[in-house]
Amino acid sequence: MDEGEKVEDDIDLSNDEWFERNYMELVQKYPRLWIAVMDQQVICTGATKREAETKAVEMAGDREISVYFIEPTALPL
Repeated sequence: MDEGEKVEDDIDLSNDEWFERNYMELVQKYPRLWIAVMDQQVICTGATKREAETKAVEMAGDREISVYFIEPTALPL
């Protein structure tokens, strides 16, 4: 593995699983927005990834966050 390659930790994986389970609800609430998730909860949103990350870091400090983009519509699986 390269030194610069990021490995997802348990918190990232937990947020990823939560995101997948709740995706349809998130599409309804946050279409076309970036969301920041901490401890399996949306803590802030932004029109850009940078905006969401900046707000999230202010709120979370050094705690782990995950950032996702919500597509405007979701196709049923």
